[in-house]
Amino acid sequence: MNINLKENEEIEFKESLAQLDKGLKSLSAMLNKNNRGSIYFGVKDNGDICGLTLGNNTLKDIRQRVKELIKPQIMLRLETKKYEDKDVVILSSEGSDVPYSCDGKYFIRNASSDDQIEPQLLRKMFIYDNPNLLIDTSSNNQNLTFNQFLGYCIVKGVNIIDNDEFLKSKVLFTKDGAYNLMAFILSDQSNVSIKVVKFNGTDKSSFSERTEYGNQCLLNSINDVLAYIKSLNTTKIDVISSTSRKDIPLFDYESFRKAWINACLHNRWIEMIPPSVFIYDDRIEILSYGDLPYNLSKESFYSGTSVPVNRALKDIFMSVGLSEQSGHGVPIIVSHYGKEAFSFESSTIKVTIPFAFEPDYVLGRKVRENIVNNLNESQRKVLNYILDNPYASQKEIADKLNISLANVKKITLKLQSSNLLERKDGKKNGYWQVKLYL
Repeated sequence: MNINLKENEEIEFKESLAQLDKGLKSLSAMLNKNNRGSIYFGVKDNGDICGLTLGNNTLKDIRQRVKELIKPQIMLRLETKKYEDKDVVILSSEGSDVPYSCDGKYFIRNASSDDQIEPQLLRKMFIYDNPNLLIDTSSNNQNLTFNQFLGYCIVKGVNIIDNDEFLKSKVLFTKDGAYNLMAFILSDQSNVSIKVVKFNGTDKSSFSERTEYGNQCLLNSINDVLAYIKSLNTTKIDVISSTSRKDIPLFDYESFRKAWINACLHNRWIEMIPPSVFIYDDRIEILSYGDLPYNLSKESFYSGTSVPVNRALKDIFMSVGLSEQSGHGVPIIVSHYGKEAFSFESSTIKVTIPFAFEPDYVLGRKVRENIVNNLNESQRKVLNYILDNPYASQKEIADKLNISLANVKKITLKLQSSNLLERKDGKKNGYWQVKLYL
C-alpha cells in the first residue's frame, strides 16, 4: 500500500524510529524553511507503507527526544494512523521562532534534502526572524513629537480620537515604554535623509544635481520623492496615422511608485541607511538596503509573495493608503519591465525603470554641450570666469582676463543668445547665471 504522498520541502518519510534523530533534523530544517513540516515514520522513500511496531512508551520517548534535540522548544503534534494493519507515526509542527537547531546544528530544507546552514544565511535568518527590530529597539532621541505624522494620518482619513492612544496603537513604543526606532523615523525630529541624485549620462561619472528629502516624518519624505519623480514623467506623442496618435509616458509612474513604496517599506531600517533614487539619461534606479528573506525564493518574489521585514511599518503604510495587502506591486513592475528590472547584490535590491525615450532636459543639455564644445578660447575663458564670479562686471572680466571690454560685451551677448548665460536682476546690480556647468 502506498501513502500517495511525496517527499518535498514539508514532508519527509522514514522507515523506522531508528531514524528518529534524522527525522528531527529534517523537521527543524522544514521549520527553518517554511515554518512547518511533517515526518512520517513507517513509510519508505517511495511512499510504500512498511509500518512500525509500537510499544507502550513509544510516543512518550519521541516527545522526550524532541525536547532534547530541537531548540527552541516546538509545539509538537504526534499521532498514529493505521493503514490496513500497519501503524504509521506522524510527527508534525508549525512555528516561526526560527532559526531552529537540532542537536546544536542548524539546517534548512532544500527540496527533499536537509542542508546545513552557512554562517551568512544564519545571520540573515536571525535578522528576518525578528520583524520587530524597529519596535523593540529604543530611539536614542526620546524627545520626539509627531505633528507631521498625525497630520498626515488625518489628511488620509484616519480617525484619531486620542493622540497618545493612537501612537500606542501604531506600536511606536518598546515594551518598556520608550520611543522606538520606528517612532523616530516617523517623528518630526527624524534626521533620515533620502537622496535623489541626477547624473549626466548613463553612469555616475558626471554628477548633475542632488535633492535631499529629510529632517521630517518619513511619510512626508516618501511623498516628496513621489511628487518630484512624477514631475519628470513627460509625455511624447507618437503619430500613428493622420487620425490616430498615442501618448507615450517617459516611464510607467505606477511601476516607480510601487518600487519606491516597497523600497521604503522593506528597507533594513535598523541600520538607518535610507533607500535612494538615482536618475540617469536613460533610466531611474531605486536602491534599497537588505536582502530577500531567506525563505522567499525569487520566483515567489516575482509572483507577488510578500514577506514584510518591518511588519508594524507595513500596518502604518496600509492605514494611510501607501501600501496594499494584495502584494501586486512586484508583478506590476515585472509586467512592464520584466524580471530583469530587479537585481540583487551586496545586500541591496535595485529596481531599474528604463525611459521610453530621451527626456527633453537630456536633449537640451546635449545641445548646450555641443555649443560649448564649439566655443573659442576667449568665450570659454569668459564663461569659466563668470561661473566662479557671477557678480563680476563686464569691465572686471575684461581686466582679469586681459580681453578688451568691447570683446567681452560681444562674448556675453553671444553666450546669452546661445542660452548658456542669463543676466538676472538687471544690468547694474544683477548677476550672471550660467545655464550649463562646465
